[in-house]
Formats: sequence, C-alpha cells, structure tokens
Amino acid sequence: MSVLVAIPTFETILPETFKAVYELQGVDAFEFVRGYDCAKARNEIARLAMDGGYSHVLMVDSDIVTPPESAQMLCEGDSDLTLGVYARKDGRGLVDVFIDDYTQPAKWEDVRGRGRFDVRGGGFGCAMVKVDVFRELEFPWFCFAQYPNGDILSEDLYFCERMHAAGFKVQADARVACAHATRGLLWLK
Repeated sequence: MSVLVAIPTFETILPETFKAVYELQGVDAFEFVRGYDCAKARNEIARLAMDGGYSHVLMVDSDIVTPPESAQMLCEGDSDLTLGVYARKDGRGLVDVFIDDYTQPAKWEDVRGRGRFDVRGGGFGCAMVKVDVFRELEFPWFCFAQYPNGDILSEDLYFCERMHAAGFKVQADARVACAHATRGLLWLK
C-alpha cells in the first residue's frame, strides 16, 4: 500500500494543517495543488495519484487538522472511500457527513464512538480514496453540478454520488475526528 497526501488550495495552507500533515503516520508522499477551484484541484490530485502509482490518496483541505494516525485508520477495511469527520464551519455541532441523504448533515453526538459506518457522502476535508476508483469512473471525477431549480451539488458530494451509482462503498470513520479552522480551531471532542 502506498499513500499520497494532497491538499487542494487556492492560496495558502494553514500552519496547523501543514504541521498535522507532516506528522501523519503511514504516508509516502505529500503534494499540493494551488490556484484552481476545488473541483479542478481535486481532479489534478487524482491524476497525480494515478500517475505516481499510489494505491490511495488522502485529500486534506487546507484548513483541516488531522490526527497523526488518520491515514492508517482510513485505509483499514474494504471501503473505496472513507471520510474523516470534522465540524462544519458554522460550529453548531454538525459534521460534514451525510448518512442517508444530503438534506441534513449528521450531528457529532450521533456519530461519536461509531467507528466506521456507511454514509451517503460528505465533505472531502479529510478523505481517503482508493486510486483504482478514478480508473473505473469517467473523467471529470469532481465537478459542481447545477440543477434546473438553481441548487448546486458540491464537487465532493458529486463524486460520492458517482461512486454510489457505480456500486462503490462509501464510509466515514468517527475515530478520525479532525479539527476545522474557522475563526479558531473547532475540535470534535
């Protein structure tokens, strides 16, 4: 198994995020893709992972702080995509994981202590993807989808939907509780 850690960023990577990535255990390389919208950057990261011959890619957003053992825990099991959990920026006790549908994010109190569990999708602030998934799905893997009523599906949820449609397994792991930087660090405890 070989793991690439990659950060999509428009401008900068927070020092706390960089330090956490530096301290990750069980990873082989680090990259970042700068200057694009998130969908374009994530597509570039997927290409880097395939071209580099990695088995897994861990995408970490530039404002997420991961525990040191995140990569190892997210690679356990047979899931094709495993999401770490982190507080949404609004700070209301919700995590960026959707269990049944995209109408309501999960509450931290409902996922705490669950370990690994099936989800509909979630944010890619901390997301481990088996690189073979990109080989199976048609490009572009990530894009913003706009519906006739004006609603928009984010690039990460778009990817999750494509994975479900192709029969891939999508899970989250509440053991990988990350911090999300907003006006400070929002920790899940």
